[in-house]
Amino acid sequence: MTFSYTQPYIVVGALVVRDDKFLLVKEGHMPDKGKWNIPAGKLDYGEDPVVAARREVYEETGLEFEPGAIIGLHSVLRQDVPEPINTTHVLRIVYSGKCTGDTNNEHGDTDEAGPEIEEFAWLTAEEVLSMDSALLRYHDIKDYVRAYLADKSYPIELITHFVQKPL
Repeated sequence: MTFSYTQPYIVVGALVVRDDKFLLVKEGHMPDKGKWNIPAGKLDYGEDPVVAARREVYEETGLEFEPGAIIGLHSVLRQDVPEPINTTHVLRIVYSGKCTGDTNNEHGDTDEAGPEIEEFAWLTAEEVLSMDSALLRYHDIKDYVRAYLADKSYPIELITHFVQKPL
């Protein structure tokens, strides 16, 4: 059986920085098991993207994250996803910011396949930028690090969340 997404979906991620190091998480589930990523996940229906970034970081790492800027908006058509998914189209909103607390797996999803996140790594910019791209879930992770180092970002207010109610 082949599974496919028929519409793009939104993923909210976080470039978490502490002591000049970047937090990467190792995926524990297929189709990207063993690949490194930034903390990220799907935006829930009706959810403010800033709240989603905080939620995803907490769920995947146990850290309290405070977004400070938007470091990237990327439309990613993934054609590298193995069967049964084949291809996905993701709009990624990535925030940069600071965190408090210690990493732990207590808050993430765990099922018969194991924990959602297998491992955490605090890496220098040089370590991230020298990683083999095949080890990364998304190749644009290096772009986010480069943007952060070059102080290229967008104000967090670029994306404003509001609820429009009937008049």
